[in-house]
Amino acid sequence: MFRRLFFDDFSIRAEFARRLTSAWLTRALRVGAALPRIPTRRVAEDWSGGYSSIVATPEGRAWADRWWAEALDAVET
Repeated sequence: MFRRLFFDDFSIRAEFARRLTSAWLTRALRVGAALPRIPTRRVAEDWSGGYSSIVATPEGRAWADRWWAEALDAVET
């Protein structure tokens, strides 16, 4: 029950994710571990970042637009 109450709050989950990521990166840099590469593509090759099959439909495009709107609205200022 405590776990459910704790993780239902988005701000708590977001802070937990930030701290976990920070701890992982700090450790990886300290021990000299090989960090995963962030794949890059030229915009001309794949403008959608690999999501072209999703945004190819009107429903997929609407979903992506909603997702980005919500993600950008949630950014802390």
